[in-house]
Amino acid sequence: MAEAGKPAQTGSADADVLAEHGFDFGRRAFSETPFRYATFERCLAAPVAELILRWFETTAPWNHVETDFYEQHEFSCWDAAGPEADFLTSERLVDALRDEMTVVFGDHLRSDATVVAHRLVPGHRIGIHNDHLVGGETHRFVIQLNRGLSDADGGLFMLFKSSDPSDIHAMFRPTSLSALAFVISPMSYHAISQMHGNVRYSVVYSFFRAS
Repeated sequence: MAEAGKPAQTGSADADVLAEHGFDFGRRAFSETPFRYATFERCLAAPVAELILRWFETTAPWNHVETDFYEQHEFSCWDAAGPEADFLTSERLVDALRDEMTVVFGDHLRSDATVVAHRLVPGHRIGIHNDHLVGGETHRFVIQLNRGLSDADGGLFMLFKSSDPSDIHAMFRPTSLSALAFVISPMSYHAISQMHGNVRYSVVYSFFRAS
């Protein structure tokens, strides 16, 4: 307990909690069709998720972004301050994730990575796209964080067999602490269905194939 008249050192305590944890890749499933992807049942510990969610809900530096096919709030974790940003961009975490992506997909990846947080609220959605750009990111890992979403809330992670929005391969509920990883290609069509209720957070790690 903090001494009378002195604030509790919550920042230090939070940093200690974050330092004790990393990713958990133990429960995963892999598919090669319609493109290479993997699902992870629970990749973060609950105490870590609580700290990150609390940050997202209070002082995280969100920016509103809208294009012709998506609308969301986002920011780069590399440009943010605080123990949560330090944790998400830490060398040990990014290195561990890069190693896991190499194991799962068999591709060697460069040392650099992007780490971007996303927030979708009612009315937001991400239309069908494949993320494929020549010389761009080649591998993606998306962690879901939220306070519990129902199917009626929307925000489903949808994978497609083609660029046709009706050609659905699978739909995944954004269960908090779960993750989906995939190899970006001309066939990696995916989307996030429109949000109708509550708030959907995610952290997106993107890597680049080594030459």
